Amino acid sequence: MVFKKEEEGGDAQFNQAAFQQSRLNDLFSQIDRMSNDLFSKDIITGRWCYELVFNNLNSVLSTISPKLTTTKDDKLGELELLDKFRSIIRSNLALREIFKNTSTMLFSGQDNKTSPNMDNRNIIYDLLFQYRLAIEKVMDIHGLSNPDKESEGGWD
Repeated sequence: MVFKKEEEGGDAQFNQAAFQQSRLNDLFSQIDRMSNDLFSKDIITGRWCYELVFNNLNSVLSTISPKLTTTKDDKLGELELLDKFRSIIRSNLALREIFKNTSTMLFSGQDNKTSPNMDNRNIIYDLLFQYRLAIEKVMDIHGLSNPDKESEGGWD
């Protein structure tokens, strides 16, 4: 529960950790749903799913950023490295079209077709996958992910 009632004064106390864990769970649930077909449009927003996945991964990064290391003694911290990764992905999303137009001259005229650009789609897919793995790795390092089986005493 995000709020809990104090025993003595009856005031509600906000539980930030529970709220953040709930937020992260919601974001990853959305990411998983949209990752089923990254190159389709979301019915509700009308935006491409790969854009929404990128935005949700950025929201995860924003949520966990206070726990990440920062630059110290000329050594880039986790936050700066993930921010550089984010910038690379943003540039790629802006430059890489997921469809390509082809034009063929026929006897009867010109035939224009639109087809998936699989090279660009694969690059975008791989970048988003690696970004997610990098975020989940730092979450695990800082204890922000789900407990592992050793800390729970096993899976059963």
